[in-house]
Amino acid sequence: MDMNSQKPKYRAVLFDFDGTLTPSLPLWVKGYHIALSGSFGLEISDDEIIKRCFFRDWHDVAADLHIPSVDELRLQVQLGVHEAFLEAQLFPLARPLLEHCRAHGLQTALVTSSPRAILGPVAARLGVDELFDFVICGDEVSNYKPHPEPVLKTLAALVRAPHEAIMIGDSRADILAGKAAGAATALFLPEEHQRFHSFDELRATQPDHVFEDHTDLPALLGLPALAIM
Repeated sequence: MDMNSQKPKYRAVLFDFDGTLTPSLPLWVKGYHIALSGSFGLEISDDEIIKRCFFRDWHDVAADLHIPSVDELRLQVQLGVHEAFLEAQLFPLARPLLEHCRAHGLQTALVTSSPRAILGPVAARLGVDELFDFVICGDEVSNYKPHPEPVLKTLAALVRAPHEAIMIGDSRADILAGKAAGAATALFLPEEHQRFHSFDELRATQPDHVFEDHTDLPALLGLPALAIM
């Protein structure tokens, strides 16, 4: 079969941002350090930040760390992450992958739980904001992933049915949100993420696809291989 004549399996590709298009999870650790030490006088290890702060509701984090104001915690972490994200870079193949999808007629969207105040400046600085047909951020929904709301709102904006789309991410929340919305799912599982995730818990979400490198993704989407210069 001529690979250039094959048809894509989907019409829309929905990407998570942190940990999927940018290796930013260590920057979130740094952002928490800035916030917790600078504003609340808390000095805890990287591992404790990952364990007690990552992938949790703000109220739960505030209660665990004995911080009385959830709103102040959220604000200070966002300011810390904004500072840390001055160092943010894309995964080497993130831009070529987005361009590859769009060149083959796929719509692309960004579905992130990061607030617009964090996502907007870094996406603009990295020059990827123009590579999405739609972007939805965590402060633009009533329910974060793993609730399907961000995915469903994205599908509505793209005028796509769930079966026409695939949600790609590196966390349980990404896969569960995609599945709850009725979309296909692909889990990005690079070895360096072992520090931040339980791989057993990630695989237990039963994504439709699992990939370890961005070069693997085009085949999962039914696209020709990505040309690497």
